[in-house]
Amino acid sequence: MNNYFKNLRLVALSFLVLNLFTACSDDDSLDKETSAFNIKIENNSSFGSILVNQENQSMYFFAGDVKGESNCNGGCAEVWPPVIAEVDDLDLASNLNLTYFGNVTRENGEKQLTYKGWPLYYFSPESDDVLEASGAVEGDGRGGLFYVAKPDYTLFLGRQVLTEGEDAEIYLVDDYGLTLYQSANDEENVSNCTGGCANAWPIFSGQQNPVIPSTLSEDDFSMITRTDALGPQLSFKGVPLYFFASDEGIRGNVTGNGTGPFTVVAPEL
Repeated sequence: MNNYFKNLRLVALSFLVLNLFTACSDDDSLDKETSAFNIKIENNSSFGSILVNQENQSMYFFAGDVKGESNCNGGCAEVWPPVIAEVDDLDLASNLNLTYFGNVTRENGEKQLTYKGWPLYYFSPESDDVLEASGAVEGDGRGGLFYVAKPDYTLFLGRQVLTEGEDAEIYLVDDYGLTLYQSANDEENVSNCTGGCANAWPIFSGQQNPVIPSTLSEDDFSMITRTDALGPQLSFKGVPLYFFASDEGIRGNVTGNGTGPFTVVAPEL
């Protein structure tokens, strides 16, 4: 009989330990779920596809971050709070690609989330840590520098000092921040950069009906047919668009500006 009760106590103790282990495991799973940072694509009635968090709060890009570093600090960050999250903690919607996301370290050491190299921000209308309402996109176009974060931009805007001693300028870049150029030798919707020139200045193909920041006009973009086999080329206000090979695919590089007839493309906003 004593052995019977002894065995019964062992069974009860084993059951208790098992329940505790299961409870701890459930707590661990809950912690992982609550610590995950959710990002999804929301279909906005005005802007189409935009990036939002789990509270449906809109995210933004800043043209001044064209080099991939966050240049919105101090008072700027009070209006535009950075999206703070680790890439490893992301819980993405199935139509988002994790390889597009990264982190950049801010001045205070915090890890800010990036998309295609663009640091992500929220908008706080009163600069009081209170973000704009769920679904709102009131920050778009502010100062011609902040735009709602779209996952499918064809091109975007960069802003930096191009000539030492002068003010920063706004110019066209692709969705990864690579500088776009124009040539004074071209004619309206006609590229005269062929052969070796086209090797040094690869064409920007873009796409028909490009996805662009809201301060630009779709009517200013068109696809032109080239005389060579390089394919169609996107033009802006009749000016064919190019990359510069010597920029070496590095975002924010503007080594082609003022090289021969080539300059950056600075739109009037």
